[in-house]
Amino acid sequence: MVDDKLITTRNLVDGDFGALRRFTGVLDSMPIEDSEFGEGDQKKKSKRVTLNFKEIEVIEAVEPYAFPTYSTRPMTLSNRKKSVWGVLGESFNDLVDHALYSEIQLKPKLDDGSDNPDFIKPADRMDIESCIGKRFGLVLADGENGRPDPPLLFDGRANEGQGADVPRPTWMVYSVEGVAVAGGSGKTPYEAAMELLDGRTAAEFNDKVLADQYIRSDTALLSSMSKPESAPDSFLATMVSTGQFTKDAGTGVYTRKKA
Repeated sequence: MVDDKLITTRNLVDGDFGALRRFTGVLDSMPIEDSEFGEGDQKKKSKRVTLNFKEIEVIEAVEPYAFPTYSTRPMTLSNRKKSVWGVLGESFNDLVDHALYSEIQLKPKLDDGSDNPDFIKPADRMDIESCIGKRFGLVLADGENGRPDPPLLFDGRANEGQGADVPRPTWMVYSVEGVAVAGGSGKTPYEAAMELLDGRTAAEFNDKVLADQYIRSDTALLSSMSKPESAPDSFLATMVSTGQFTKDAGTGVYTRKKA
């Protein structure tokens, strides 16, 4: 919101997301509000939800963020996967499903085409409401600095008002406390990856990452790992450029610097 008492071009922000780009925080509440859009006969009602987080730990930000809480902007509740809520929900579902349920429990049909008696319906799996009080990890899918690409979502203002699918930055879930926690130790995927890198070459590290489901659940982190070592925004290059690791010129082994 622009303060009409201070007209300036020096307080601009990136969209409505604020400074955070990747963070963890305890999901505190999910209030729902009624909303209306459109006019006349075209007026429609909807419900919007805001995710409120507390005890914020900043992982990535475009400017300093010293507040202990963060609230997403309200998202229209929709069962469409191609929506802001749908993208966030699918990232949560994918993380939880692959952490809590076996492959056979996620298949509605067996290989012979018959119904799978072990299949667990999506409605019977863990939902986000049951995770209030747990620490989440969220990343903004904006395609910047190794973060996930923004999904294509419908925007009624695009195409001269006719509407079209356009890239829209959106929050995604990359970790949930107690659900996808490496070794049950409370590490973030980023921290778990750094532990795997210590004392290994790039090839050895990549082999370990491929076998680690928790690290692979973080799509943004996986994207940065898939880039060549020479790419400035790759995971390996970032570890060296930020001074957290050194790389032996002869052996290619990465070593974590001691705090």
